[in-house]
Amino acid sequence: MNYEQIFRDVVDAVIQDYAGFAEKESLHDPLFFYTALQAAVKGGQADDRFFAQLMGQYLAVMQDANLSFLRIDRRNPAGETAGFSVRSHKGKLYVVFAGQEKRVRPGDQILTLGKLPPALYRQRMGRNILGDEVEEREDWGLVLQAAGTCLVKHRSGIDENLLLGSYPVKRKLPALSGRKIGTDTLYLNLPHFARPEEVARLLTSKKKSLEQCSRLILDLRLCAGGDEEAFIPLLDYVFPEPVPLASLYDEPGLYTNYTENNCRRKGQMLEIWKESAGEEMAAALQALSAELREKSGSGFIWEADEEMAEDDTVVGGRGSFKKVILLTDVSCGYAGETFVSLCRKSSRAEVIGRPTRGTIDYCNPVSVNFDNRFVFTYPMSKTRAAAKGRGVSGRGIQPDIYIPWSEEECLEDRLLQEALAR
Repeated sequence: MNYEQIFRDVVDAVIQDYAGFAEKESLHDPLFFYTALQAAVKGGQADDRFFAQLMGQYLAVMQDANLSFLRIDRRNPAGETAGFSVRSHKGKLYVVFAGQEKRVRPGDQILTLGKLPPALYRQRMGRNILGDEVEEREDWGLVLQAAGTCLVKHRSGIDENLLLGSYPVKRKLPALSGRKIGTDTLYLNLPHFARPEEVARLLTSKKKSLEQCSRLILDLRLCAGGDEEAFIPLLDYVFPEPVPLASLYDEPGLYTNYTENNCRRKGQMLEIWKESAGEEMAAALQALSAELREKSGSGFIWEADEEMAEDDTVVGGRGSFKKVILLTDVSCGYAGETFVSLCRKSSRAEVIGRPTRGTIDYCNPVSVNFDNRFVFTYPMSKTRAAAKGRGVSGRGIQPDIYIPWSEEECLEDRLLQEALAR
């Protein structure tokens, strides 16, 4: 398939098969990007890297982190990055994290990208490809990859022109960690919930502090998600009294868009999973495949979460914390965001920081492989809250105490300072 054919297929899937299109339709703007693609193809400037970046920008306009379009690179299966990340404040870009890119440091200011200052870059594009309308929630990752060059003002005051590199995304997950601060505060850093056993080990290692400290700080600012089962033991310390886990979830269930395309694509995914599944799991996947064939072409169907309704798990009642403080920011999403939404129902919990990413309205991903060159992923299910316009997509879960981001946080932890002062 050529680039224009793939583009049309993706646009068709967004309109017909993507669960969030009804809520996001006003943001949808394919013509601008299709025109840019045609110009690049005609000028001989289009290659796979350019096309993946363009499609990523097209999807970013929809302001849903569940949408993605990635180039398949056997050498870098997790994708590519500029090696550092930035954040904007009052129109200025600052380096907040420097990984593989060693020529910049947190606190450095990015004066230009591709010879344009950030404000003019926004104006020239005429489209919001930064994933959000709010400055502190913008994602500049795609822009950094496409810019090619940048002018950096280092903290030392020296300006430097850089030819930007491209680095493989590291798959290694950061470690969960914790430490006692002062005599009565336990701080736990939770960058993911990928492995339930890691959460269990962390809690075991901090058993004494969990029993004796009066304040618990849970840092979820970089929590990129994982397995919801992993955070259940943490809820024991968030809720002062025992409470049924099922009662913490609002309207458990989903609207699933059973279009013919979705059922066929999801069925193909299940067949691949069956190849490496055990006998019991293979039977379950076979049953799911049969259900997809039966519902194919039905459109949206509401399906209550019967397993959740019947779940008799009870959480809470452990520890003697007077206050549990959650630190949140825009990078908190998926299972991390679900955890925050549950914790906010506790009388002892308080959320400090910025709103979360807003990823939990849409789920149940479907992936489409194009010629083993690209993979497009979109969700086929949505919550009742999203369907009724009460979702969190585009705004996130709001904190109890909002502290705007500023460049000072490149070098100091203002949110943790605020938590310790309370």
